[in-house]
Amino acid sequence: MPDRPRNRPRIAGQRRTGEARTTDATELPPAEDAGPETPEVAAEAPQDAVSDVSTDTIETAEKRVTPVSGGKATITGSDVEASSDPVEADATRKGPVGVVLSALLAVLIVLVLAVAGIMGVKALKGKQAEDARSQAATAGRKAAEVALSYDYRSLDKSFAAARATMTPDFATKFDATAKVAGELATKTKATVKADVREVGVRDGDANRVTLVIFVNQTTTSTITQGKPRVDLNRTRFTMVRNGDQWLVQEISGL
Repeated sequence: MPDRPRNRPRIAGQRRTGEARTTDATELPPAEDAGPETPEVAAEAPQDAVSDVSTDTIETAEKRVTPVSGGKATITGSDVEASSDPVEADATRKGPVGVVLSALLAVLIVLVLAVAGIMGVKALKGKQAEDARSQAATAGRKAAEVALSYDYRSLDKSFAAARATMTPDFATKFDATAKVAGELATKTKATVKADVREVGVRDGDANRVTLVIFVNQTTTSTITQGKPRVDLNRTRFTMVRNGDQWLVQEISGL
């Protein structure tokens, strides 16, 4: 019996001999070997590992970031609570140095306002005192010309006009002096005319002013034998405010 040809053992991956190629010329080349198949090991996480992610952890993550439309996220939950107080957040951003600087700025503003207020009050008082000195000087000039003038022919009228420029207390003192001066004026037929040359402010405030008045008194009498005699006098007038008037509180020679 003739020996049959013995087939050689087929090696894995080797094509069999004699097999007809049924693919046509346009058949694609065989795909590259993708490598050894990977066993399906640990395809899924162990059930115990999944159970370790608690519901609280998921809720906390959802609470911190909530997705919104447009791919953006809004900060919610505890993050919002942490920055809900704008003053506290601002103080946190500034830090201790910023807080100190803010406090110093506030103190500086208060000091500036206080100084401005004080300066304003001083300026107002200064303006009032300046106005008072000017008014007192004008009133003192008129009072000196009236109080230091008289005519023996109309003494009552002359002295009444003089008292009108004085305070009640000083008018009482003036009456005693005027009585003696009137008697002498009657005997000598004297007339005295006062002419103020200069008025200076010595000191004063809004209610009381001291003046230095330079006045010339021209006297005509039997003593002068009918010829005018000029006396150069320097007097001190103390003026006080009485409502909207300035009155003579005192007259003294210098």
